[in-house]
Order: sequence, then C-alpha cells, then structure tokens
Amino acid sequence: MSEDIKTRPINYLNCTFGDMHEGEQLNFVCLDTTCKEMGLICPVCRSQKHAKHKVIPLKIFLADISINVNGKQNQNSIDQLLTQLDQVRAKLLSSLKETVQKMVLQIKLLEDQINLSHKNTRQRLLEQNQTQMNFPQIFQQILNSQYKNVDQLKQDVRKIIDNVSQQQAGKIEIDFKPQRLFDQYQKASQESIAQFNQLLGQFKSSIYKISKPIEKFTLPLQAQNSTNYTFSSVLKSPSINIIEQKNAHQTTNQNSENRFILIEPQILESCKIGIKITNLSNFIGIGIAYKNVLLGKNMKFDHQNLGHGSYMISSNAHTWSHSKKEENMIQKSFTFTTGDIIIVEINLENKILKFTCKNKPNDNQATILTFDNPDNDDIHFCINMCSSGEKVEILDDLE
Repeated sequence: MSEDIKTRPINYLNCTFGDMHEGEQLNFVCLDTTCKEMGLICPVCRSQKHAKHKVIPLKIFLADISINVNGKQNQNSIDQLLTQLDQVRAKLLSSLKETVQKMVLQIKLLEDQINLSHKNTRQRLLEQNQTQMNFPQIFQQILNSQYKNVDQLKQDVRKIIDNVSQQQAGKIEIDFKPQRLFDQYQKASQESIAQFNQLLGQFKSSIYKISKPIEKFTLPLQAQNSTNYTFSSVLKSPSINIIEQKNAHQTTNQNSENRFILIEPQILESCKIGIKITNLSNFIGIGIAYKNVLLGKNMKFDHQNLGHGSYMISSNAHTWSHSKKEENMIQKSFTFTTGDIIIVEINLENKILKFTCKNKPNDNQATILTFDNPDNDDIHFCINMCSSGEKVEILDDLE
C-alpha cells in the first residue's frame, strides 16, 4: 500500500486563500500541534506561516500513515474497546449512584434531626409558658400541702427548677424566659446554615475535581476550537471600537446604553472561547446573547428585566439571565479583573454555559448557567463593557 501511494499521481486541490496563494496546490501537511492552521497547506502557506513548523509533503504523509495503519489494524478490536468503554462508563455511574444514595441517607437523618429539634424546642416553649401561668397555683398548693400524689409533686417542682436561676450565691430567682430558649435555638440554626453553605462550597469543589479528569471528553469533538472568532463590525454598540478584529475597546462611559458587542460567527455547535481582560475599569460582562433581541433593544443592557437577551457573568461576581429570575442580577459567580482569561464553554445539547478563569484555576469554581433555545434567533458570544478604557481580546490559543 505504501509503495503504491509513492508511485500514484495525486490530483491536488488548490489553496483557497487567494492573492499569492492563487493556483498553488495543497501538497504539504503541517504537523505542528501548536499551529491553529495545522493540516493541508500550499507552498506559499508554508513560507508565510509555517516556516518554523514541522511540514512534510502530503504524499509522504499518506505513505507513512498507510504503513502504520496496516501494521496496527489487527490490534485491539474496536468491538472489544467499545465494550471496555461501556464498562468504564457503567463503573463511573455505579460509583456516582452509590455516592448519591449514601448522601441521601445522611441528608434524611439530618432532616429527621432538624424536625425533632424543632418539635422538642416547641414543646419546651409551651411547657415553659404553661409553667409560668400555673406557677402561682402550684406554689400555693405546695404551701398548703394540697398534693396527694408524690410523683405529681416531684414533676411540678422539677418544672419550677427548670425555670430558676442562681445568679447570686445563695439566692434563687424565677427566670421564665422563653425568648432566651428561642434565641439559643435560632443561634444554633444559623450556625448549621453556615455549615450548609460551607459544605456546598466544598461539594462544588469536590465535583469540579472529580469531573476535571474527564472534562475534555465531555463536549463533542467539534467543540475543540477550530473556529476563527472575531468581533463583529456590525453587531455592536457605536461607542465600541475594534482593533484588528480580535480586540474591542469601549470609548465612553455608559449606563445601560451602548455596551454590547457580539462575536462572529454565530454559534451553531457546542464550542468554547477564551476572552482576555486587557483592561477593567468598572464592569465587563462575558457570555452569550440573542442577536435579534439585542438589535431590537438597540444593544441596550436592560438588565433589571428578564428578556434582555443575554446570559453572562460579570467582573463583580454577578450572573445575568435572559429567562431565569433566580440567575439574573444575582451574586453567584466569581470576580475577575485585568489580566484574567475567562473561558466560556457552551453545550447546545444540554443548554449549559460554563465559565472558568484559566489563569486562576484554584481561586474560583466554575460557574454554570442554563439557557433556553431562542425563538428564531441566532446565538453569539458577547461582551458587555460599561466604562471608557475597558478592553478585551479574543484568544486563539485556549491551551
């Protein structure tokens, strides 16, 4: 097969870049894995952009590949690999299910404890109140020796003891304070809620660490960026300037007007993008937007109302949602500032947006937002800049 390729003429296609590339054949292959234009190139491409890259003729590339394919085609049956892949998935899901079941059991025990503590505290409050109301009668009955039942007498005296204090040595005082009991219970509850919030943070951190090893296998293959994203010269506020297609600059201070710029092309498949904060003065938002909704609002950021057309995180740790009140204008993300690189990943199938800060992986957890399918609208990555001097840059290299 290899010898056949070496002697077979190949009908090379022409390069499509035009200008000096016009009529040049795509007869070389760039093998440099760091090159964004890795693959078929022409001689002019090789000279202009790939001079320092590993480049070989297409025919040699095919001949060498054929030797390897023929030598390994009998190794590891695909059926066996697929079976093993299914087994790994089943093991992962089994571990996840077992963990969830154990967590549910512990949560149920905690729920029972919360309900029991509420019931007991409520009963004690009622008993204290009843004892306070009955104390004069109990006191007189004891003084007048009216008790005939010893057990009842002991029980009533115990109720009195539960409501006395000895703040001064040798002096006993009645201390009916249901409010104090309630305050103690409320303080304990607030401490528990604080622990809940702390555990939630630890849980998110743990989930992130668990998912990180298989994260790169989560999105479809096409999500590994091959798209050349650029700032739109049309779909933008007039106060935002573009420099060499990859840099956007807000030139004036804005309130809610003139703050958006969209990135082209539109999003048609699961993918991700990297945005570097070149300069932050006040507020920068990053995410996705519905083109027609924003155009209908003249690119205004109508942030206080749902239906504003965007799903974003912002530098002040807020999230913004076109359709979900519980995710709009809420402080639930992470902060970012000048020099930070924000990675935005969109999964169209599951309608999930994921935001991470590339250069600070240990300082924040990923922020997840969900979005709805737009009605006859296009989805674009977007930037929202509030103040004069704010700048962002689209990064080609996400690694």
